Amino acid sequence: MTISAVLLMAGSSTRFDNLKQKTLYQIDQQPLFMYSLKVFYHHPQIEKIVLVCHKQDIDMVKEIVDNNYFDEKILITVGATTRLGSLKKGLAFINSEVVLVHDVARPLIQKEDLDNIILASTNYKCGSLYHKIYDTVKMVNEEVTTIDREQLKATTTPQFFHQELYQQILQTKDDANITDEIMLFEKEYPIAFIEESRPNLKLTTKEDLDYLKYILMKDSIYKIGHSFDFHPFAKNRPLYLGGIKFSTDYGLMGHSDADAVYHAVTEALIGAISQGDIGDWFPDNDKRYLNANSKIFLEEVIKKVQSLNYTIENIDILIYLEKPNLKNYKALMAQNIKELTRCQFINVKATTLEKKGLVGKGEGIACEAVVLIKK
Repeated sequence: MTISAVLLMAGSSTRFDNLKQKTLYQIDQQPLFMYSLKVFYHHPQIEKIVLVCHKQDIDMVKEIVDNNYFDEKILITVGATTRLGSLKKGLAFINSEVVLVHDVARPLIQKEDLDNIILASTNYKCGSLYHKIYDTVKMVNEEVTTIDREQLKATTTPQFFHQELYQQILQTKDDANITDEIMLFEKEYPIAFIEESRPNLKLTTKEDLDYLKYILMKDSIYKIGHSFDFHPFAKNRPLYLGGIKFSTDYGLMGHSDADAVYHAVTEALIGAISQGDIGDWFPDNDKRYLNANSKIFLEEVIKKVQSLNYTIENIDILIYLEKPNLKNYKALMAQNIKELTRCQFINVKATTLEKKGLVGKGEGIACEAVVLIKK
């Protein structure tokens, strides 16, 4: 089953701040919409994401997305003056069997919620996340009636629709009174209601900010990892450092390609998540890793880091060597690692050991890495 998502952020935010688009509001140095976008982007079953934004924000949104090294999985387009109109703008780019529709003003969405709603889509044509109502609710008109709250569900997002239904949405006359698209089908189709894994509050007014800041920032748990790697020189082997192959008549001794830079970064990440060391993950007696490209080690550990809901915030690398000269290669190494990790802040340094020790005497190359990851 193919699955896409439309993320809506084209509202005017009039109840929040006429001078500021709420989905661009910074919480913990990150725009609000990024909290939802990252959860959807990293979900393995979601193949395409259309981000629908206000026309005055599109350049800024594109810049933020580009700076976070997202790929072509994300498409950005301009919305309309109503929610339904904006959704139709996004749906115009969708051709999957199922689409998820989410309001990025709800930044607390969890991977677990996406898992549950995708599972529900295998048995229902449409559905929605919801939370229970615990207050006593009264309908007040000519008389007062107490509503049975056990029968009430407060729907949130994401909601899902099979292709035949979202094609109907595309044909629906734009109506400002439609507050969610489930309204279009609730009389004709069974609706899947999936309870949220945690409160999925929508940022509507400034008063909502304190709660959202608390929830989002309390999870900003930083962890540090460190590693030191040394490889002696070996003849008749290519030399690899930071994913770059050097034109030398010597390389580094090792079971894999012995890329000391990739090894140090990989093991530092393993340390940050308390998962042992590189030898535990990729034993030097395993034939699968004989002469292997160390890039695969780093990629596998990055997947594990992401699966634990961490992002890589900073990587600092120091290479100890007498030769070769890395002046023209440090930036290239940083770029290679940046593309693999999607980390914005990477620094690569190199130094000699003044002819002292194994490195100083020209017997090998060492590398040290420190990483910072954030929940």
